[in-house]
Amino acid sequence: MGVRRGEVAHLLLFLLAALLAFQRSSLPDFEERDAYVRGFLVGDLIRDPNRTTGRIRITESEVEEVEGRKALLQVYGYLPPEAKEISFLGKVVVRNNRVFLYTSGREIDLIASERGVRDLLIDRYRSVSSHREMVPLGLSFLFGEPRELLPSGVRRDFLHTGLVHLLVVSGLHVGTVALVLSRMLPRFSGMKLSLIGVGLYTLLLVPKEPPVLRASLMFSLMILSLLTFRRPNALAILLFSGTSVLLVYPQYVLSYSFWLSFSATAYIILAVRDLEASLPVKTLIASASAFTGVAPLISIFSGVSPLSVILTPLLSPLVLIYSLFGVLSLLTLMSFPPFVDLFNLTGFLFQKAVKLASHLSFTLYPRIGSFEAVLLTLLGLALLYILRGYFRLIPLAGLNLWLLLRSV
Repeated sequence: MGVRRGEVAHLLLFLLAALLAFQRSSLPDFEERDAYVRGFLVGDLIRDPNRTTGRIRITESEVEEVEGRKALLQVYGYLPPEAKEISFLGKVVVRNNRVFLYTSGREIDLIASERGVRDLLIDRYRSVSSHREMVPLGLSFLFGEPRELLPSGVRRDFLHTGLVHLLVVSGLHVGTVALVLSRMLPRFSGMKLSLIGVGLYTLLLVPKEPPVLRASLMFSLMILSLLTFRRPNALAILLFSGTSVLLVYPQYVLSYSFWLSFSATAYIILAVRDLEASLPVKTLIASASAFTGVAPLISIFSGVSPLSVILTPLLSPLVLIYSLFGVLSLLTLMSFPPFVDLFNLTGFLFQKAVKLASHLSFTLYPRIGSFEAVLLTLLGLALLYILRGYFRLIPLAGLNLWLLLRSV
């Protein structure tokens, strides 16, 4: 397989977009500016006896440079658990392009946001669920709610097995939406319906985080390619999607989740394209390649779980069924209890399977710096692009062996 001009052009455009995004997102360091801030809490919250730590997406601030950015928020005192959108007077600090916010619990004002379709469906899901203990997992998996809602033991199981990526709203969820809707009408009408459904799911029901934005753009472009009788080029579509996301949200060039999602998808595409193999073999290779692609980046901040290479394809059928019943529940507006019950029952089996796997899993802690991690990831991508067929397994095996040796 030779170099494809279209892919090279998209790569150059992506690199240019990343460079421009980095320039637009670079902030000068400054210490403790008093400012009014307003934003949405995102992700997990860590509650200590005297303070709460979490992340916030800033929507409005007297320091205009930080608007649209995510920041680490420390609240000294009490932060109500129902807080979602808040405003406060606090201190803004920027160090190495990272934004830190400090305030007192007394300064926090809760903002009553307008209730949209997402909130109504979440409330409906809670009200019709007969398996109450499975609601936190359903909210995290289907709506992208913070994983803090999960019991601590469940979160620990997902982290220990390296399967936390299955809870991130991304290609699995978007793909299931597209698949279900495309089967509800004849071929081309079904594809048009799936295109609309993917857009509505992304815009109305889940937080606009990098993985889901990337996945929804990719699926939309693939559907459009099929509608125009063209063969989709997955790598070019990935690069174009990344370019589009960075042009609209330049701050995501500094997002850890953007690069994890982008790298894992690139490794999967390059490892299995034009590969003559059965579906189970391709699934295993895709899982191994995704692990290889993100392992160096993950190891910068935490350990990696090699068993996830096997667990991901093993649990994929169950997770796909879980996603399927979740989408069917959404299509019936959470008003058909049998679908909701089946969604929760499958989630129960999924959660139990992860708990069982956590007893077998182990974690490696490679001693790798940021520069070495990025270099390893890029080297692996270059080799996968050049090599053909099963020769692509050589760089995958080599990178995994390197990680193992650096963990000893």
